Amino acid sequence: MPDVIMVGGGICGLQLAALLASDGMEVVVLEKLAHLGGRAFLWEKDGFIVDNGIHLIRFGPKSATAKVFQRLGRPLPLVNLGTNFVAFPEGRVVELPLSNAKLAEGGLISAEEAKQARELFRSLQSQDPRELLETSVAEWMDRWKIGGGLRHYFHLVSAAMQVCPFLARASAGEMLLNLGRAFAKGYPAMYPAQGWGYIYEVLIEAIKAKGEVRTGARVRKVVVEQGRAKGVELESGERLTADRVVINLPCQQLFEVLDQALVPAEFAALCKGLQPTAGLSIDYGLNRRVSEDRGLWYLWEPMSFGIFTSNLCPELAPPGKQLLTWFMPADVADMKDPGRAQAIESALERAIFQLFPELEPAVEWRRALRLTMVDGAEVNTSQHRNRRPGYRVPGIDGLFLVGDSLKAPGAGGDIGHESVLRAYQEITGKRLEL
Repeated sequence: MPDVIMVGGGICGLQLAALLASDGMEVVVLEKLAHLGGRAFLWEKDGFIVDNGIHLIRFGPKSATAKVFQRLGRPLPLVNLGTNFVAFPEGRVVELPLSNAKLAEGGLISAEEAKQARELFRSLQSQDPRELLETSVAEWMDRWKIGGGLRHYFHLVSAAMQVCPFLARASAGEMLLNLGRAFAKGYPAMYPAQGWGYIYEVLIEAIKAKGEVRTGARVRKVVVEQGRAKGVELESGERLTADRVVINLPCQQLFEVLDQALVPAEFAALCKGLQPTAGLSIDYGLNRRVSEDRGLWYLWEPMSFGIFTSNLCPELAPPGKQLLTWFMPADVADMKDPGRAQAIESALERAIFQLFPELEPAVEWRRALRLTMVDGAEVNTSQHRNRRPGYRVPGIDGLFLVGDSLKAPGAGGDIGHESVLRAYQEITGKRLEL
């Protein structure tokens, strides 16, 4: 009998399973698909290794992911991004500042606006940003009369950091909390020097040292007896027993494997009502190098961002070739509507080709993904960190959750990685101190 059963082999489930295995627990990971990684899986085509979207590691060596790897005793080599730029429709290109001290550099924010920004940040020493969790970014900026380049800056931060360019619903408190963490840690987003493939290899190796990883293993239901999780039943009819079960699924999908009648009605409603982030991702496999840039490029219209990932990790593209991934946050409804999604895709591609004139003739292949779930929960005023589920399923002992739809701090993929550390503490009673 294993100590823990992990339902779902996404990146968060694998990190948590590896941590538990490093403590000596036997963990069995059950993934219904033929591949691991969930929404962060790797796709291989003609010698290219492609992320499923843009997956950076915010805070680099001070990130939750780096903590996991330190605990596993394996290094996580990371590379710095280069300079980030913003391109406006009229052809103006400016640098996007990455720290509080450099707000006035690069041309996006004027010296007077940078002074206003510093006053804003000082004001937060007397007002906890948590008081603004249910205040929208638009309302907050209007209250402070923020305009010009500084307004552009906060709009870009909300779009990129929180995957929410919709300022009327994006949470100002969450944005400021996340900016504060970024400034305090001193590390911008970084990329794995050996790609995400190395990350998966290390995690799987750690799990298999004590347990098992199964793909193509679909869980029919979590078995609950007398208010306690006892294991799972697979669609094959096989039943596995364990003292603890962890579900690594978006909360919206929780009741695909768990009887909803077993949990409080308000908890079920909270899980099922979460709105995910969504967007359009376009990958380009290029038959030659068209750029040496190593930083993110932002388009103001349509608001989106992209990066030549093979410039950061050359192994992601065959010699002499190049890989570019571009992402545009969008409404779920737009991604579900074929007509609107096609119009968005066409407009985005026109803007990318206009920004990089040498790109279109170099395209060897392209992949467009209309994603109705990028992150499990959009960080907005109605589902900030205090309004998302925790790491235990109420009413059922021994049943835990991990993933990017939970109440962990952060935004975007950070939520999932941070949830790993907090779920680990819930399960073991130990805080991961490194």
